[in-house]
Amino acid sequence: MKTYDSIIQGFYAPLRDYLEHEVVPQNETAPRPVLPFCSYNILNPRLVKNGPESGHIVTVVEGEVTKERKVTDVEVVFSFNFYGKSDTEAMALAALGEEFFDFVGESELAARQLVIVEVTNIQDRTLYLGDAYEHRIGFDVRFRMSEMKERVITTIDTVETEQI
Repeated sequence: MKTYDSIIQGFYAPLRDYLEHEVVPQNETAPRPVLPFCSYNILNPRLVKNGPESGHIVTVVEGEVTKERKVTDVEVVFSFNFYGKSDTEAMALAALGEEFFDFVGESELAARQLVIVEVTNIQDRTLYLGDAYEHRIGFDVRFRMSEMKERVITTIDTVETEQI
């Protein structure tokens, strides 16, 4: 399976370059970037249609070794939030992010084996923090990728039996 780090590496640099602002993990203790910026979080780490029955198994012979491989389409849902000094600044950055995932970055992400399944509608996710507002606008993106599992098959070449 692709690791979550490889999924993040798939979208991180192209998204940051397109936004021209920082893209950071949401649930980490680190200094907060200068506004405006984008954060991401994994909402659903592994969606597989039809559970264990999904995918298909093929037998592969490589020299003396026989293997079984199972290829399955797996989906992962990420949440993206866009922060700004004002709601309009956050909305403008979110619109750029949505444009990247829905159109501009589609080919580059596909080349990195990430297929965009769905980009949800942009939502106001602003928080009231007691004496001020944290202006944030966000949406979710569902990515699909192929997962390959493999196991070596051990075969019995000869059998010795005793007659009774």
